[in-house]
Amino acid sequence: MVMLLSLLRTATSLTQIHQIHAQILIHGLPLQTHLIPKLIDLHSIDYARFVLDQTPSPTDFSWNSLIRAYTVHGSPQNSLFLYLKMLRSSTKPSNFTFPFVLKACSTLGSVLEDMYCKCFRLDSARNFWDDMEFRDEVSWNSIISGYVQWGQVEKARDLFEEMPMRRNVVCWTAMINGYGKEGDFVEMLSLFRQMLVSADEVQPNAATMVCLLSACSTLCNYEVGRFLSVFIDVNKIPLNTILVTALIDMYSKCGDVEKAWRIFDGVSCKNLPSWNAIITGCVQGGLLEEAIDLYRHMKAQSVKPNEITLVNVLSACAGLGALELGREVHLYLGRNGLDLNVILATALVDMYAKCGKIDDACLIFVKTSEKDVALWNAMILGLAYHGDGRDSLAVFSQMVRAGVQPNDVTFIGVLSACNHSGLVEEGRVQFSSMADKHGLSPKLEHYACMVDLLGRAGHLKEAYELVQNMLIPPDSIIWGALLSACRIHRNLELADKISETIMASQDPNIGFCILLSNIYASSGRWKDVARVRRQVKEKRIKKPSGCSWVEVDGVVHRFVVEDTTHLKSGEIYGAYEILVNHLKAEGLIPLFLAFGLMDEHLRRDIICQRYEALVSRPKAICQILILFWQVLMIWFEVFDTSPEPGTVKRELWRIKCSTLYREHFFIFIIDFGSQTPCHCSNQKSSLEGLKALGVFCKQLAGSIGCDSRVQ
Repeated sequence: MVMLLSLLRTATSLTQIHQIHAQILIHGLPLQTHLIPKLIDLHSIDYARFVLDQTPSPTDFSWNSLIRAYTVHGSPQNSLFLYLKMLRSSTKPSNFTFPFVLKACSTLGSVLEDMYCKCFRLDSARNFWDDMEFRDEVSWNSIISGYVQWGQVEKARDLFEEMPMRRNVVCWTAMINGYGKEGDFVEMLSLFRQMLVSADEVQPNAATMVCLLSACSTLCNYEVGRFLSVFIDVNKIPLNTILVTALIDMYSKCGDVEKAWRIFDGVSCKNLPSWNAIITGCVQGGLLEEAIDLYRHMKAQSVKPNEITLVNVLSACAGLGALELGREVHLYLGRNGLDLNVILATALVDMYAKCGKIDDACLIFVKTSEKDVALWNAMILGLAYHGDGRDSLAVFSQMVRAGVQPNDVTFIGVLSACNHSGLVEEGRVQFSSMADKHGLSPKLEHYACMVDLLGRAGHLKEAYELVQNMLIPPDSIIWGALLSACRIHRNLELADKISETIMASQDPNIGFCILLSNIYASSGRWKDVARVRRQVKEKRIKKPSGCSWVEVDGVVHRFVVEDTTHLKSGEIYGAYEILVNHLKAEGLIPLFLAFGLMDEHLRRDIICQRYEALVSRPKAICQILILFWQVLMIWFEVFDTSPEPGTVKRELWRIKCSTLYREHFFIFIIDFGSQTPCHCSNQKSSLEGLKALGVFCKQLAGSIGCDSRVQ
């Protein structure tokens, strides 16, 4: 027997255990109490359960060992069923039994109706906890944690205050975490302060700080989060990967991405949560290019992305119009067997819609069987921004018929659809139905959509009355929408009223100030133009630089006005100078400064006049057009000059008002597809115009014998 016991203790494989078990059965030795824990150590829990069932009178140690094993290995139901079997036997539970039974109860939750017969419930766990003759520290912690886990924080707090013994860090952390889950940040911090000065003389650990930092991240409370970060440094709390990730998440969500990046760079072994935290922070902070770069570095280090990573990368692609990378992420989902759940489907629909591929967005939407309100909203907004207002409203009708309750974002999409399609009456109906039918109070965004819709349609009086009768104070966006309508319909009287409100602000929107100046300039009111500009200068308002994004081979190139940081900037500016010289040689020097102050109708007349003048000299202007086209695109391989010069290799998905595009291209180029001026705000029209221009240049070059590859 002693020899078998020694062999049992030193056994390292199931083969050896089988041989020892056979000898125990042959000789009838009572060694099951030692055999069961050994089997558990070797992760053979089913075998251990078989041995327990075959044992005539198992000891409480054997029962407790297997109950603990089931709970620890994620089988709480088996743990509790085994506990019931233990109660039906002659073995009485001990204080080592209850902690793991309580943990199993808290894991299963209150959906279980009865602890002792068919199912189990936390209340029943409390009943037999009350019947315990002696409750140690572990038992108290278990029942408190159980209440916290299922949202019964007040009951947990009552037990916390009743504890007759010293409360350890586990107990304090459980309570702090409970208030964090409830969103009671004030009580959470109050309890943390009590912990620091408590007679329990307990110090917070990494788990405590993770709970507090997570709450700061949720509430974007930078001040408290920074205090906690300093507290960790001063008290030398050991930094594990979870705590480091919580710090990165807190700083990034509170807007200090630079600090989050420094912490991230200091991590030697970066895991998936830490990568996700910094990528999420960059996306939420508007650093979309940096988020994509991080994603590439992450993949280069063989870290496999998960759903959180891909959703954030798709959001960055949507913001930048990076279609190639978005498609790459979509293909990654299919190749790696990841389920296209509703969250990923929503991100894909949003990405495809914002990158100009509304048909692909519709395909993803239709193929997704389980649709939540966010997915419906993404489809409605995507169709609205593409000018497909009636299709957007049709999707909204399907959503209502499907029994999905619309929210605030839904009606932003619906009203935008009416706005983009000029559906004034439908817009009025939907705006009224928000409160009357769906019980939603209009917010600033809804008022802005409605004011813009009415203003564009010429209902300025109704739009102004809507603003005057708003239940919430209007912001600059609403006044700006009304001011834009005044420009379209030449209503100077209303523009004067709005200007008083806009310029009275401490920090007026620079875009609306420029719009107001242009309205006055188009009417010849130069004194008012000077007044607006003087006020802008006095308030020290600066216009942010416009920028352009171009994606090539999944890499996004970004340009700002007078940018010299790009590797090809020297060649680009050289080509620009050649273009200007060509224009001067033809006697066509655009009046850039005056053009910005001209009335829209006058601008259109100038465009047509310039176009007629240009086409009268086809060979010269063909060279200019081709050169200008290459200034925008040649460095990004839009033209495939190897097989057939001048053919488009890939489509440009987003151009955002660079100085070059706005001042030159707008003046000289007509959208050959629709015969309307290319305009930056209409992405689809601009793209068609650019593609048509390429075909036009190539055809014109062939007809007049001009080489399309300008040297």
